[in-house]
Amino acid sequence: MAALAGEVDIYFASRDLSRAREYASRFSGLDAFGSYEEAVSDSRVEAVYVCTPHHLHREHASLAFRAGKHVLVEKPIAGTRDDAEAMIREAAASGVTFMVAENFRFLPPVAEAKRLIEQGRVGQVRLIQLHEQFPFAPGGWRSRAELNGGGVLIDGGIHELSAVAYLVGPPTEVYAREVLPGQPGLEAEDGVVVVTRDASGAVGLINHSWSVVPPQPHSWVQISGTEATLYFEPGKPWLRVTDANSETTVALEDYGNGLVPMVREFQTSIHEGRPPAMTGEDGITDLALVLAAYESMETGLPVSLP
Repeated sequence: MAALAGEVDIYFASRDLSRAREYASRFSGLDAFGSYEEAVSDSRVEAVYVCTPHHLHREHASLAFRAGKHVLVEKPIAGTRDDAEAMIREAAASGVTFMVAENFRFLPPVAEAKRLIEQGRVGQVRLIQLHEQFPFAPGGWRSRAELNGGGVLIDGGIHELSAVAYLVGPPTEVYAREVLPGQPGLEAEDGVVVVTRDASGAVGLINHSWSVVPPQPHSWVQISGTEATLYFEPGKPWLRVTDANSETTVALEDYGNGLVPMVREFQTSIHEGRPPAMTGEDGITDLALVLAAYESMETGLPVSLP
């Protein structure tokens, strides 16, 4: 976030004031608050970035809405559709900007892939593959299905589902299978494969796991079309375009995890009084895909979406 120095004044809030002060000191925060209520009531605070556990998103976003603060909430928008829809209603009633922090959409290669697809460079998209494997042992609330809303899919795999919806359109059918039994102490899935299909017939194939030691690279995306194929590795500042006659690598800005352009979009949308690029409705679309995948994992059958 050092790239945002001079653009955004940052404050930190926690139920533990010493922790908030520690973060403020470490990340150049201007001040610290020992409660969320104190933070949203401070006149210096114009907007709130909700980074608390999934099951608390609605509670903490609502606190900010009632105080008239703009809200950027971490993905998933919430653990349930009811909570997500309530958050959208509360934001509208308060007249504030509400954005979901889906940083994957703001990765430079994702933005470039979107541009090339819309230009027709890929032709008709036939297949989008998204692969991410890395060893991770969740603890605390992340290991509890009720608080997390599930396991690896709602926590990390939602990035890939969001990318499919963004790049080639929201899927109309989802089929999912759990790959591995849960890690000891983890109440939900730690590996999942999801297959999607959209109205055009394009297929998405997602593989996301916390308990496989992967070969390098451990994270990649490939979009195959009738005219060209796009390939990139999330977090890397390039995208490769391959067609029948050539292979070209496009150099892009190095924004790593996409947080800087994401926060800039949130800030700009507030100043311009327009909806952000990742709205609450987009967040519900992503959550609906996750919930459909969980339903499919339970029934063993594909789930249709409107």
